[in-house]
Amino acid sequence: MKKLKQMLLLTATGGQLLGIAMLFINIKAAIMFYILYTLMIFAIFIVLIAERKKEKEEEEQNDYRDY
Repeated sequence: MKKLKQMLLLTATGGQLLGIAMLFINIKAAIMFYILYTLMIFAIFIVLIAERKKEKEEEEQNDYRDY
């Protein structure tokens, strides 16, 4: 999961920087890169939410408050 988060963050950062550079070269390409950038941000949020749900389930299984 850690590698996936790192890859998504790197891709999102690269997409944003490439989108800024493409604003000066080709507007259509810049718009495409910004759309891909927003998709990567949403993918990161989905991965983080899934990871948090998994951690929450593990915490509930290891709940020892009833002792």
